[in-house]
Amino acid sequence: MWAIIFILSLLGAFALRLMEMIHMAYPPKRPSSHIIETAACSFVTSLMPSESWVVRDLTERDFGIDKIFERFENGFATGELMAIQVKGTDKPLEDKPEIPFSIDTKTLLYAEMFAIPFLLIRCSLADDGACYFVWLQEYIRVRLNFDNSSWRKQGSNTILIPASNRLGDTSAESRLIHISRFPKMKESWLKYYIDTCDLAYQLPNFIEEDTITLDFAIQYVLPALDSLKKANNMLGFISNHLVATKLSQAIELGKRICDKEFESELTESFFKFVCLCSDVRKSIDMLSLRFDVDHMRFLYEFEGVAEY
Repeated sequence: MWAIIFILSLLGAFALRLMEMIHMAYPPKRPSSHIIETAACSFVTSLMPSESWVVRDLTERDFGIDKIFERFENGFATGELMAIQVKGTDKPLEDKPEIPFSIDTKTLLYAEMFAIPFLLIRCSLADDGACYFVWLQEYIRVRLNFDNSSWRKQGSNTILIPASNRLGDTSAESRLIHISRFPKMKESWLKYYIDTCDLAYQLPNFIEEDTITLDFAIQYVLPALDSLKKANNMLGFISNHLVATKLSQAIELGKRICDKEFESELTESFFKFVCLCSDVRKSIDMLSLRFDVDHMRFLYEFEGVAEY
């Protein structure tokens, strides 16, 4: 019995020594997953036009962000940033309008915390470096919250990346610019909202035609004109031709009233100014639709429009 135990112990010691010799014979090997991720990150960088984007690498990539995209316009910084997570594969992606990808729920929750857009980029090294992106916060808002309301309780979720969001395509580049501008656009809309709401308190609710004098008109036009000019400054990030037209018409008419160009037609001009200001105030509802999740879901369901 003791002889058997002795022999087994010798065999065990020999096996341990053999394993040590094997490990000593070969240096550490880099995991293939690391090689794929590095190659995918490099390819993503190569697809971003250097004249429009600066791609910054992060040192703590495993925390969830691999890169930061910063947008430039005509060589000038815009202050527009996007957080990027790259997921590479050495296998071909499915040839579908929407490419499925299983993502950890903790990554989705992490993306929701960001004030800047957080993009996931799926890159296949087997498809000549085909890379597709999805704006995670908007995807959660318009798709995931509606399609699977309990997604936060799952360990992972399958998201569908639009095949139209292929890095390097002109249409996809325009979408990236729109996404990068979104935080500024939202902030501009809030400022626009405040300035146009002020119009409700700066204009009379009831006007008797025979009481309109130049002094009467100017006391209302001047503060309203100030609000209109402030709102007009926000239109650089709020693209809407109708709103811009109404604003410019109201500003121009207000200036002419204050310059006393309508002494003989003051009543008609003042009424027209009030109506134009009313149209500008109503534009708040039209512009706010872009930030209304139910409206964006409606566009997705019935018109196939999505901005993620």
